[in-house]
Amino acid sequence: MADSVTMYTLGVGDAFTTRHFNTHVVLDIDGREIFLDCPPYLPKMLASNKAEGSRPIEHTQYREVFITHMHADHVNGLEELAYLQYYRTENPMKLYAPQWLLSDIWSSLRPSLEESARGDGGLANFDWFFDGRPIETGVDLGGFTVEFTETRHHPRCLMYKFDFGGFKLAYAPDAGVDKEKWAWFDDCDLVLHDAWFGPTDALGADIRNLHSPIEDLLSMPEDFQKKVLLCHYADDAYDEDPEQPNYEIGHYRLLKQFETYRLK
Repeated sequence: MADSVTMYTLGVGDAFTTRHFNTHVVLDIDGREIFLDCPPYLPKMLASNKAEGSRPIEHTQYREVFITHMHADHVNGLEELAYLQYYRTENPMKLYAPQWLLSDIWSSLRPSLEESARGDGGLANFDWFFDGRPIETGVDLGGFTVEFTETRHHPRCLMYKFDFGGFKLAYAPDAGVDKEKWAWFDDCDLVLHDAWFGPTDALGADIRNLHSPIEDLLSMPEDFQKKVLLCHYADDAYDEDPEQPNYEIGHYRLLKQFETYRLK
């Protein structure tokens, strides 16, 4: 299994953020870079990170990507990457997800990417841009294994658990309230989890079907809270001083943008 694992955060915000970038992290597993989700405004995100962050990331480094679901703030960067790497299709980036989700990705991108821009009158296909790798839960990807299950969210959404050998990381950036699902994290050392700050009826319906209000998260035991970094949060989750949150967050911590976390 892996000897060294670090995590670098490129974004921490929710779908409506203007202060941050959408939630997005890269795992460095013995020098192998694995990106989790692929949000929009990618060139701006990478330029801001180059100016403000501690680990420069270029779009050419996106060689392996895991996708959770089809909401724009988690997947629309794939179209941007496809254009940025349009003429590098001899070495397409690897996309990991169940087959149904890989099919949904191309169904969404086909209208904008299918017509060839090479002047040959032909049509592109999924394989021009992506090396789709359908996965089953428990798959061994060399240096780590991956499990996944669905969260309470719409549309159909996944959360992943990465086992590096001696350290387990869970990634659930969009997840409604479901304590049975939260039990899935019992064997994890660190969890990145969705957090909703503000009114639970803000979207005209019970937000618990999509996200996890902080009031519900605070009902969880202390040992759960201490291993969770809250992500996908709103711009008003804290004041200008990030150590002084506007909301009570118990033993939770907020995931910080452009930060390195050593996992193993």
